[in-house]
Parts: sequence; C-alpha cells; structure tokens
Amino acid sequence: MVQIPQEILDQAKELRAQLHAAPELSGQERETEGLLKDFLKKRTTLELVEEDGWFYGVHREGDQLPNVALRADMDAISGENGPYHGCGHDGHSAILAGAALACEGKTLGKNLFFLFQPAEETGKGAMQCREMLKKEKIQAIYGLHNLPGFPLGTVMIRAGTFACASVGITLLFQGAQSHAAYPENGRNPAFAICRLVGELSSILSPENYQGLVLATVVHLLVGEKAFGVSAGEGELSLTLRAHRSEDLALLKEKICQQAEALAQADGLTLTISYQDEFPDTTNPPQLCQRFEAALKKSGIPVSQLQEPMRWSEDFGWYLKETEGLFFGLGAGEDCPGLHTPEYEFRDELLAKGIQSLLTAVFL
Repeated sequence: MVQIPQEILDQAKELRAQLHAAPELSGQERETEGLLKDFLKKRTTLELVEEDGWFYGVHREGDQLPNVALRADMDAISGENGPYHGCGHDGHSAILAGAALACEGKTLGKNLFFLFQPAEETGKGAMQCREMLKKEKIQAIYGLHNLPGFPLGTVMIRAGTFACASVGITLLFQGAQSHAAYPENGRNPAFAICRLVGELSSILSPENYQGLVLATVVHLLVGEKAFGVSAGEGELSLTLRAHRSEDLALLKEKICQQAEALAQADGLTLTISYQDEFPDTTNPPQLCQRFEAALKKSGIPVSQLQEPMRWSEDFGWYLKETEGLFFGLGAGEDCPGLHTPEYEFRDELLAKGIQSLLTAVFL
C-alpha cells in the first residue's frame, strides 16, 4: 500500500476544514479556488494553469510520456441555512490536493494533471473542463466520490454503468385564463398536466427499456390560489433518470410525445426546456479489472458495487472523451446520506482517497 506521510494527511485535513467553512454554489467557487491554489503554491512546484472559474496543476516530466489526469469537484449545495458541503466535495478537493503533495519531488514516469472542477452539481463543470483533455492530450482520467452506506474506506468499483444519466425537464402548458364561474370560456392546463402525471407509470414500463428508468415529479404548478380565476398556465417539472443514456433519450421522447398530444387535444401551447443534464458514467470492464487487482495488491480494501448509483455525476462527460474510470469510497454504513443536513465528509477517508487515486495513476 502507498503510505501517505502523516504530515500530508494533517495538511489535507486542515485544508478540508478551510474548504468546509467556505462553501460556494456551482459556478461561484471563487474563494474555494483561491484556497486550493494558495495551498498548492505554498507546498508544491506544480505548474498551475488558470482557466475561467477553474484550474489545474501539472506535474510535467516529459513530452513523450503518458498524460494522466485526476479530477475533484469543488462546489457546495444549497441548504436551509445557505450553501453547505453536503456532498463532500470539500473532501474530494482535499484528497486531490493531498495526492499532489504526495507526488511532489517524485519521478512518476508520467505527466500528471490535477483538475479542480467547478459546478458538478449542475452538470456544467465537466462540460466546461473537458476541453482540457484535448488541449493536454489526456490519455486517462480518474475520479472518485465518497459513498455513505458502504464500509468505511472500502473502494467500491463497478464495470459498466456506475452512475445514472439524468436530465431535468420542464413542460410549460399555456392555455387561456377565464372566470372560474365560466371555465368553458378558457383553456385550463390542469387536466392535461394531471393526465400526463397519471400516465407516467405506463410510460415507465420496464419492458420498454434496457435498464432502470425513473421520472420523478419535482415541481407542479397550475395558476394561483385565486378562487375567482380558472388557470390559463401551468408547468410540470420532472427529473428523468436512467442507467443508460439511450434509455434516457427514449424516455424523453415518450414523455414529450405524450405531452404534445395532450396539449393539442386541449388546445394548449407546449414549451419544453431542459436543465442539469448528466450523461451516464460508465466504466470500461477491463480497466476495472486492472484497478481491482492493483488495489488488492496494494492492500486497499475493494468491493463490487452491485447496482449503479441512482444519482448522476458529470464525470461521465470525460469518459465520452477519453479512457478512465470513476469509483466510490465507502464513508461508513452509519454515515448520514449525501445532501442531508447531518452529512459531513469524514476525514478518516483522506488517506484511502489519496492512496486509491495514486493507485489508479499506474494502471
């Protein structure tokens, strides 16, 4: 096992505390970025490449050597009392910074790139940063996410789909408002929206898809609480999710076709918009096998994830561009769930996170 000096772990822990105390939402990670850059400038000789809202550090040894990237996300999420690190990205960034410290002054036989990515929660960060893969001719990229509910410090791997593809869809139905005493003089979209929600179960029939698909109602609004008015406008927002991107595309098509048919039948205008688009994060089986063997050889506990994670991860955009894999790091069976008020990244994971990332570098 790659042993990480206690001094590096102490510095990574201190950095994680600083990041945790300064949570910033997607696209607003200015102080976070500053803390990370200052940390690396003071402790490493990395070449820091600054982009618009993100950056990466480079351990460069030679033009003819392989180029490998490690990625961590930086953003926080919204909570009842404002932004907070309820997904553990403070810990992911501290792990990556710790890995940079562990490589300082060493000859790796590779050029190693430490990518600190913004806006993972919206799916926009990797879309923005993936140009770096082409610019730097990255041949492989690796990343991780902590996983509450799994054994503490155990690396969780899965060949094939690791995390689902997903997209937010908003269906805006526009009709005509009327007096509530004369609803027949208007076109109220409530009935079309209710019928569409009622038909979701048949649209989701498993025989239509290769794997799991979900359509979760996240918001529904028709008119206002004005008892003299029959509504003329309403909208339905869904999160669509699937193990496979092709299933997600089919689900989108089926829902949009049905929404258009219902709108047309009731004389409504339909406008469709999309938000927070994530691809499936899919690992190549052979690379997973090599990673599992390398982890076992290093004495790092590893286990197979039996089902894909239902949440989405924009790391999948990188895997559309180059080879690589994404894996989980068990945060403990008793750890509060991600995106819950009680959650906080566990510092005990820092060592295993650094060790597992550095193990991936040499696959």
